[in-house]
Amino acid sequence: MIPPAPPPARLEAARYLAALRADAARLRALALRADPASPVPACPGWTVDDLLRHVADVHLRQAAAIAEGQRVPPGDPAGAAAPEESTVAHLDRAAARILAAVDRPASTPCWTWPEPRGRLAFWQRRMAQETLIHRVDLEQATGEPSDLADDLALDGVDEVLTVFLPLSLPSDGPGLGIGPDLRASVLVGSGAVAWGVEVTGATARVAAGAPAGAAQVRGDPAALLLWLWGRGGEEGLDVQGDRGQVAALRRALVAATQ
Repeated sequence: MIPPAPPPARLEAARYLAALRADAARLRALALRADPASPVPACPGWTVDDLLRHVADVHLRQAAAIAEGQRVPPGDPAGAAAPEESTVAHLDRAAARILAAVDRPASTPCWTWPEPRGRLAFWQRRMAQETLIHRVDLEQATGEPSDLADDLALDGVDEVLTVFLPLSLPSDGPGLGIGPDLRASVLVGSGAVAWGVEVTGATARVAAGAPAGAAQVRGDPAALLLWLWGRGGEEGLDVQGDRGQVAALRRALVAATQ
C-alpha cells in the first residue's frame, strides 16, 4: 500500500480574505430575507438571529483581540451590538472590522490563542473557516444549498484535526465528559490526503499522512468538513473498520469544537 500524501500547504492570505468577504456577504444576503426566529438545526436552542449575532460578536471580539494583543472572552462588550443596532447593522459593522484587522501581511506578529507570539496568518485562516461554517449553518436553517470549495474545505479539515483537536481537547474535554478511558484510532482522509488521529482520554495526536488506524473515514472535502464540525452525517462518507473508534472520535470532536 502506498502511504497517503501529507496535507497540502496552507492557502494564501488572499484566498482566505476572499472567502471571508464572500461568506460575510452571503450571510448578509440571507439575513435580509430569513425569518430571525427560525431554528438553526446545527445549533440547538439558537434562532437565526442568535446565529447572526454570534457571528458578529466573534468578528468584533477577534478584531479587538488582534488590536489589543490578548484574548477577548465571550460576553465582552467589544462584541456587543450598539444600542438599538439592528442585526444586519451589527453584522455589517463586525464584518468591516474583522476584514480591516486581517487584511495585512500574513507574517504580521500578533496574539493568537495557540501561541501568544503568533502570526496574523492564524486569524486569516480561522476567521475564514469560522465564517464558512456559520454560513453553512444559516443555509441549513433557511433551506438553501451549500457550496463549499474543495481547497477551503480541505484546509478546514486540516484546521479541525491539527489545531482544534490536539489543542482544545485537553483543556475543554474533561469538563465536557471526556474521561481517561476514551480511545480512538482513526484514519481521516480525502483522496490522496490523510491524517492519522489517535485519541487517548483528553489527549489527541495527529500525524499527517499516517496510514494506521483501527477505522477509516473518507470522503470528499466538503462532506468530511461538515462531518467533523457536526454539520453533516455520514452520507457521502466511506466509513470502514471499528465503528466504536469512529464514535469515540466524534465524542472528542464535539468536545474540542464547542
